[in-house]
Amino acid sequence: MRMYSRKNGYRKGSENNIPNVFAFTIIKNFLSDRSHEEIRKEYFIKNLNSRQVNQAMKDIKELFKDYKGLGIITIENAEGDITKFIL
Repeated sequence: MRMYSRKNGYRKGSENNIPNVFAFTIIKNFLSDRSHEEIRKEYFIKNLNSRQVNQAMKDIKELFKDYKGLGIITIENAEGDITKFIL
């Protein structure tokens, strides 16, 4: 899995290969952690219970098997910094 990140005000970003376990942990934390609650509201993602988070992670893992190069999730914070996860 790859992670692309770009700071606000910069044209180029950086893309790094990251272990799948690390990427899945970041995505799972985004879906369930209270510190990301406001960002999830901006994307119309409600607070998920653990069963829903586990199902979302299973779906993402299935996509990983079938589609290489697919953008899973793009997170942009209030300052305009972008983080994108790509299979």
